[in-house]
Amino acid sequence: MTILSRSLLAASVSALLAGTALVPGIALAQAPAQVPAQAPAQATAPEPGKAIALTQGQIDGLLVAQPELARLPGAAPDKPDPKAEAQAQAEAEAIVKRNGFASLEEFQDASDTVDAVLGGIDPETTRYVGATPLLKKQLAALQADKSMPAKEKVEAVKEIEAALAAGEPEKPSPANITLVTRNYARLSAAMAEGDGTPK
Repeated sequence: MTILSRSLLAASVSALLAGTALVPGIALAQAPAQVPAQAPAQATAPEPGKAIALTQGQIDGLLVAQPELARLPGAAPDKPDPKAEAQAQAEAEAIVKRNGFASLEEFQDASDTVDAVLGGIDPETTRYVGATPLLKKQLAALQADKSMPAKEKVEAVKEIEAALAAGEPEKPSPANITLVTRNYARLSAAMAEGDGTPK
C-alpha cells in the first residue's frame, strides 16, 4: 500500500517533489517471510496520528487517491522550489478532496489509522495479532538469515529491537480492525504496487 506517512505530509510536499516513495511507515512486519534485507524499512513506525473511526468510503478514497498522489511531479532534493512545493501542495489537496476527504489532514488521519491496523495484521493468517508478535517473528527470521551481509543484519536487528523496546502500540478499535481486515487483500495489493515487492 502506498499510503502517505504523516511525516511525509507534515514536512510539506517537498518530499513528494523529491521523489520520495509513498510507502506506509508502519509496514512493521507486514511480511515476516520476506527477504530480511527489507527489515529496516519495515521496523520503523510513523509518527502517530489521530486515530479515527474508519469508513469503507475512506478506505476506497485512500486507495484511489494514492496513485494520483504518487504521480505528483518530483524535483531535485538539493534545489527546493517554494513555488513548485505550493503547487504540489494544492494539487495534493485537490486530489484528496476529489476522493472524499475534506483536507490533507483528514486524509492523513485515515491513512495513519489504516497503517496502525495493518501493522498488526499477520499476512499469513490475515488476522490482527498486534505489532509485537509480528516483529518477534521478523526478528527470528532475520537472525536465522545467513545470506544477509553482517553489517546490514546488525543494523536491521537494532531497528527491530528498538521497535520492540518501544512497546506495543495502542490497539486500534475493533471496528477499524474489522474494516481493514475485510479490505486486506486490496490494501496488500496496493502495497505491492507501491514498493515493487510481490506480496
